[in-house]
Amino acid sequence: MSGSIRYLGHAFVELTTADNKVILFDPWTKDDGNPACPVGTGEIERADLVLVSHDHFDHIGSAMAICKNTGALLGGAVQTVRRLTEEGLSTEQVVNFGSGYMVGGGVELDWVKVVSIPAFHSSDTACAIGTIVRTADGTTVYHAGDTSLFGDMELFGRLYPLDVALVPIGGVFTMDAYQASEAVRMLNPRLAIPIHYASFPIVAKTADEFIAQCAEKASHIKIVALSAGESITI
Repeated sequence: MSGSIRYLGHAFVELTTADNKVILFDPWTKDDGNPACPVGTGEIERADLVLVSHDHFDHIGSAMAICKNTGALLGGAVQTVRRLTEEGLSTEQVVNFGSGYMVGGGVELDWVKVVSIPAFHSSDTACAIGTIVRTADGTTVYHAGDTSLFGDMELFGRLYPLDVALVPIGGVFTMDAYQASEAVRMLNPRLAIPIHYASFPIVAKTADEFIAQCAEKASHIKIVALSAGESITI
């Protein structure tokens, strides 16, 4: 098993698979207002699949431009991807023949399976979702998007044993450190990486409390807090 994850600030995460495919979760670059992102939209030169969790500017703001620049496919909830096609993205670049998917569904390509699961949050179109991806070598990564804590995280962690869980910790709009550490305990991934913090002034500025809470609740799970722009091999 190999591949890497690069954290690009807020909830923007780049997953490079063992077979050198690139998946972008919730892309929002500095060009589009992400104060924590070290790269501009034009610096994203390669992507195969862009996955958006919900229709808020800080999660979808750079998705269409990146898809147009790279030729990547877009995955997300039906009405959310439809909004982007209405604004100029080709339906040929949207998974499931231009349809997207909804909670409980997803898409299966020849190199990755995407499963859409619930997230408890709002969205300007459709609904908020979390995303589980399983790559060709079996690596399984969960990007929670924006969500509160919910009990079915334990169920999804059991159904799809996780190598990596990317969980929001910032509070105010999502789980805080206390709730997120409980999510990590329930999800039981091999590795947990905090997201959605150290960006807006009113969310958590560091991952220190999250790391401390995880040490108490789930000491067997590796926790890595990446600085924006930093990568880790998985």
